[in-house]
Amino acid sequence: MTQDLNPWTALREDNKATTCSERAACLIFCLTSVQLAFLHPYLVLVPDERANVFSGLLCALSGVSAWILVKGSSRFIKSPAFIISLVLSILIALSSIFSSTPVSSSYRGFVVLASGFGGFWCARILLAFRARQVLFAWLCLVMMAAVTALSLIGYLVSGQIEYFLDVNSHPLADRMMLLSFAPLAFVFWGKNPVAVASVIVLMLAYAAFYLSNLRAGILIPPILALLAVLFGALRLRYFVALFIPLLVIIVCFFHQLPKAKMGPEYEPTYYRAENYPFSWHIAVKHPLLGIGLRAPRDRFLGDYRITYPYVTKEKFAESVQRVVTSENVFLTFMSGLGFPFVILYTGCVLILFVRLGRMARIPQQATFLPALAVLLPIAAGLLHFQVFDGLLNPQISWFFHVLLGMIPPRPIETA
Repeated sequence: MTQDLNPWTALREDNKATTCSERAACLIFCLTSVQLAFLHPYLVLVPDERANVFSGLLCALSGVSAWILVKGSSRFIKSPAFIISLVLSILIALSSIFSSTPVSSSYRGFVVLASGFGGFWCARILLAFRARQVLFAWLCLVMMAAVTALSLIGYLVSGQIEYFLDVNSHPLADRMMLLSFAPLAFVFWGKNPVAVASVIVLMLAYAAFYLSNLRAGILIPPILALLAVLFGALRLRYFVALFIPLLVIIVCFFHQLPKAKMGPEYEPTYYRAENYPFSWHIAVKHPLLGIGLRAPRDRFLGDYRITYPYVTKEKFAESVQRVVTSENVFLTFMSGLGFPFVILYTGCVLILFVRLGRMARIPQQATFLPALAVLLPIAAGLLHFQVFDGLLNPQISWFFHVLLGMIPPRPIETA
């Protein structure tokens, strides 16, 4: 179905049903999204703390503004999603209080809570209309193009794609994967000049992933392309035509990687592999509330037996002291926040993901973003979270939960 994607038309449609207070909430939401896309401006509010409290406060402000300034938002208070949000918030607070590092864990817990639930509820409250979804897609397309350009320029200047935008390439690549919902939406919306530009942005983003030397960055997009084939959005013959150049790119990528990165003794490899049993070892000792986010874990090494055959206990202990988290967000939540939190949170994400998958299999509603354009970036995030604690970073957690919040609990309105 061909749709009017003119941002000015969408803005006029939205203005017909929007109050001044709602416009203020939408503006705060958009400004927060811009700050999290570029991490500028950035202020260190708590010295010696790694938690990005400044961005967390912006996320909290956006969430509170949406609840207070938007008429009718109170109807969500009785919803299952709100009750679950409240329960998860209480679990994070209790885990932080009873942690061995209550201050540090509280800062980290606040950032996780503010960015996650702030993003989810801003999307659920503010992006319930097609016009606003179109406007948000335009904003994210512009941000995606700018982030991609800055990544490539950063590589030319310093040899690092994250030079202008982040502290390392993992959160930047994850952010780009989540923002890719916008160019994907314009591609799925139909043939138009914006769709062509969107394809170019996606190709340049993949080039940035190649230059980043991130194995996840180079492997996840082809997996998503295969997923698009399974959902019928990409014809099999087109995927087959892409397969050979993709295979060449992947082979060249792994060929140029340093040999050390390919060995079983490479730190990220042994650390991530060993953290499956080690995180379980910690979690069973503190099953209800965990040990707190980013709490020291080396004290649990005393009675722990190494499982991975290519690392010694001494070497693994050095990594545990330095890295702190599990390099897998669900393992980090399990050991840091306890079994009730990780089971409830993971179950909710899976329910939303399955609901979105069902929507992607039926004819597209005119009043909702192309379901597959939302599903693919969420899938990319879930895959990347297996090797990266993405949800501890507000710039990742915000956009991930915005996408989750855009999954409609029921047919959405058409204002």
